[in-house]
Amino acid sequence: MIAVLCAIRQEISPLVACMNVHKKFDIDEVLFFQGYLNGLPLALVQGGVGRKNAVKATNCLLEFIKVDLLISAGVAGGIRHGLNVGDLVVAESVGHSNQCNFDDEELQLESDYACNKEVIQLTRQLSSKSKGMESKIHFGSLLTVDKVISSASTKKRIGEQDSFVAVEMESAAVAEVACRKGVKFAVIRSISDDIDDDLHLDYDSIMSDEGKVKVTSVALEIMKNPKKLALLIRLNKQTKTAAKSLALFMSELIPLIYDNTLAL
Repeated sequence: MIAVLCAIRQEISPLVACMNVHKKFDIDEVLFFQGYLNGLPLALVQGGVGRKNAVKATNCLLEFIKVDLLISAGVAGGIRHGLNVGDLVVAESVGHSNQCNFDDEELQLESDYACNKEVIQLTRQLSSKSKGMESKIHFGSLLTVDKVISSASTKKRIGEQDSFVAVEMESAAVAEVACRKGVKFAVIRSISDDIDDDLHLDYDSIMSDEGKVKVTSVALEIMKNPKKLALLIRLNKQTKTAAKSLALFMSELIPLIYDNTLAL
């Protein structure tokens, strides 16, 4: 079976809408959806934001469900010019840095994992066959970090130091557990903010690990700076655009993977 692990509701909801859900349940606050996509078995998991939640969700998933291929999916921030909101990044590898300061220190990697080559090849085939998609699908290395990178200058500095094309907060942790348990893994992300997007938001204060908005904290942020309301509205719109783009692509890719690499 193929399983797709996302962090928050905004990322997973468009994917859930594409499938016929037969069972919905949670285990230790990890939310599961099991069902079929075009008649093919699929499990979707909402695990929460960050490394700790990703490790817990991946372990929980692989303990309770037999998974042949695990895909870490969701949104990411672009750190290269040419990646626009809604574009897709298919990771050839994923690295992890636990640095807190990227502006004054050189980038240091804690780990690096190669993604499944068969899935990468199939995504290349799909992108070449899908009219108008070639310029919207990018291949390269993804960087997992332990905090949201919201500053455009920080994104540019990271992009200048290595070959990474985008940043997010879970995929290296998913890869670590999958490798340890001998499960194939892939990473596909959709860009929600590009390299020039300066977000100026304290995500730790306005959003929970499950991706739920802390209404009181948001209200206080807006009272302090009313301009942040427009920023939040724009970011929400961009996240929805990215998630829909991801769901559309995944709904085409998953049947292709089954046809070419997995026994039904």
